[in-house]
Amino acid sequence: MLNKDQARMVAPLVNNQKAWDGLQTYLVSLKELTIKALTVAQSESELRQLQGKLALLETLLKLKDNHTAVVKVE
Repeated sequence: MLNKDQARMVAPLVNNQKAWDGLQTYLVSLKELTIKALTVAQSESELRQLQGKLALLETLLKLKDNHTAVVKVE
């Protein structure tokens, strides 16, 4: 979850619809590729690395929602 200072820093990105849409499309593509890679992971270390990547991508995809929640609290 973002705090107010962090929300101010990411505001130009999440409030620019064209930029956010482009980033979101890119992140969704990366997420799909990561899920495919998870299904064929050969080692435990590779599996853990991909799980971490997937968690980070999911966090980034939730950035706009988290920003909106913080802004509403203000």
